[in-house]
Amino acid sequence: MERGTYRKKSQKLMMATTLALAIATPVIAVPGNNSHAEAATYKNPIKDIISAHPYYDILHEMCDKGIITGYEDGTFRPNDKISRQHAAVLIQRVKTLSPNVGLNAYKDIPKTHPYYNAIMQLQQANLLKADSKGNFNPNKDLTRGEMALILANAFNLKAQGQHPFNDVSKTSDEGKAIAALYEAGITTGFDKNTFKPNESLSRAHYAVFLYRALNYENNAEKPTEIPKLSMDMSLDDFKKVVANDKSLYNVDPNFEAHNPKEASFNDPRHKKLLIEGADIVKKTNFKYKAVGANIQLEEPYWVNTLPPGFMSTQISMLFDSKTKDIRFNFDFTSEEAVNLTRELFKLAYPELASLDSKINELAKEAREAYAAEKNVYHSQREFTGNETIEYIGDYKITLGAGQRLEYFRIDLEKVSQE
Repeated sequence: MERGTYRKKSQKLMMATTLALAIATPVIAVPGNNSHAEAATYKNPIKDIISAHPYYDILHEMCDKGIITGYEDGTFRPNDKISRQHAAVLIQRVKTLSPNVGLNAYKDIPKTHPYYNAIMQLQQANLLKADSKGNFNPNKDLTRGEMALILANAFNLKAQGQHPFNDVSKTSDEGKAIAALYEAGITTGFDKNTFKPNESLSRAHYAVFLYRALNYENNAEKPTEIPKLSMDMSLDDFKKVVANDKSLYNVDPNFEAHNPKEASFNDPRHKKLLIEGADIVKKTNFKYKAVGANIQLEEPYWVNTLPPGFMSTQISMLFDSKTKDIRFNFDFTSEEAVNLTRELFKLAYPELASLDSKINELAKEAREAYAAEKNVYHSQREFTGNETIEYIGDYKITLGAGQRLEYFRIDLEKVSQE
């Protein structure tokens, strides 16, 4: 079952009364106590959706509105899988899909089919494909990925950024639809950043996704226009991006140190990390945790396993207002953090790009040493640290990990040339 499920009732669920339609599948009753003193009163109580059911209010409200219906025996059978044809019917009740392709009937959906019109809406919207024989397969289970395509199209949801799911493409139509649902709060996915797009969907979950989409549409204010990131943008416009692009930024607005100031934002190198660096970060699972003088980046569910020390975030880039240089610190045990830091370092200091292989080599050495000796007291380790000093142009660069293996650092210091 998905994380982040809720029983919040919509304030105004916009829906005209529609024709009832039963969707038949086997029942898997949810155990529990049918009595609930504080349960809301509904016109059409559902026998197998008890008050302890996580979707009790949602399913009853959808039923009272005529959007979903049950059986003659008063059951809904929530755990059964929803078929492609029934998913089409439910969408037809609430939305008219915009046609993208011409009408091309499926071989197994004649005009006499009871759901012909609903299914042909999906066909013209180019959402549910025919198989190699030209069949729609109306009784086949709907997948979670297909659900995302239908809802994103029906409710005109567009992704501003990317989703965090490791098992979904970020560039396919399905992936973009899933990202749009994720940003709208319609889906949260499963643990470990998975969405399971090819899994079948239950009747209850499809109804809940549809409810959330309707609730989002009815309660959404006019979308905030997010300025496009550019090197000549103002600080005010950048703050609007940080506040509204939740796909990339998870910055605490109440923590002043996490937010940008004029001095750091307008420094050319620092601004480059914030603006051009965002395109690099978007290709990863990382999000910005801070965009002040200290830029912080983390992956979802990151936990620091290094010894207590300076490291408090996965990647930290600290701007020095006096020297105008940027210090990089990162969790060397994460190859993703190492690779992202390398790219950002080259972006900020292209004249020091020759250090790239050295950074990777030293980070790998520290990672292997930590794996072998993390349970050995630091003064008794064979690994005594691999910090090294390089001189390139006007810079003295200290890079590597210390014996305590608390973090990997890249420090820059300008030196006078004789």
